[in-house]
Amino acid sequence: MADPESGMVDKAAYVLHSLLGSGDGRAAAVEEGGIPVLVEMVEVGTSRQKEIATLCLLQICEDNAVYRTMVAREGAIPPLVALSQSSSARTKLKTKAESLVEMLRQPRSPSLRARPAAVVAAE
Repeated sequence: MADPESGMVDKAAYVLHSLLGSGDGRAAAVEEGGIPVLVEMVEVGTSRQKEIATLCLLQICEDNAVYRTMVAREGAIPPLVALSQSSSARTKLKTKAESLVEMLRQPRSPSLRARPAAVVAAE
């Protein structure tokens, strides 16, 4: 997937998307370095690649604060924000990108999530 000239990026991304449906698949994708490749696809991929990469990142981040931290640290937020504001992106893709940005910006500490926002803001 890291070689855009191979012509296999779209196919590999769809296979990865299928594998991410299970916890073991998500763990394997992260362990094998999938996050940097997916973030790069969101940054510089074709419209189709950006869409599938965004969907993959959503699956990876779902219910896993550690993976969300890894995705955020990889620099995914700026290209996702750009994608969500792109005039050429489909509405569905913009919505998915916005959802992922919101997920990545959530507090990662369980103690912060459990406290009301007003209390956290007052501190």
